[in-house]
Amino acid sequence: MKREEFKSTLKEILDNNNIGTMATIRDNKPMSRYMYFYNDGLTLYTYTRKDTYKIDDLEENPYAHILLGYEEREDKGESYVEILGKASLPEEVSPDVDEMLAKLGNLYQKLKGEDDLQAIKIDIETARIMNDDDAESDPVEL
Repeated sequence: MKREEFKSTLKEILDNNNIGTMATIRDNKPMSRYMYFYNDGLTLYTYTRKDTYKIDDLEENPYAHILLGYEEREDKGESYVEILGKASLPEEVSPDVDEMLAKLGNLYQKLKGEDDLQAIKIDIETARIMNDDDAESDPVEL
């Protein structure tokens, strides 16, 4: 699969899958949890409460491993993407991103009753599309 085709397939998976797992490192051990994600191109965003272990984990080690996808498709099976990204904790995001995060944030607030939320931005360093006959299984640097 050519690089531009890979990026297009990756973006399609990101555009169509908002729920995935995010793993961080705590005490040299992986900690994984389900998260809601929004993508702006090939950059991921999510929200969490400011006083969570996720924030502490990312401040200690900004790298996160994310799984998104795994939806059954007639032509290709259960494609999903593995992402290694570097996270940051922006104080502000662009208006378009802020609008989408507000929707995710409202859902989060409704579920958890919290209003003290922190945006997490994940810049994708490498990605690997799995269970797709057209994609190589080696990670692709972005």
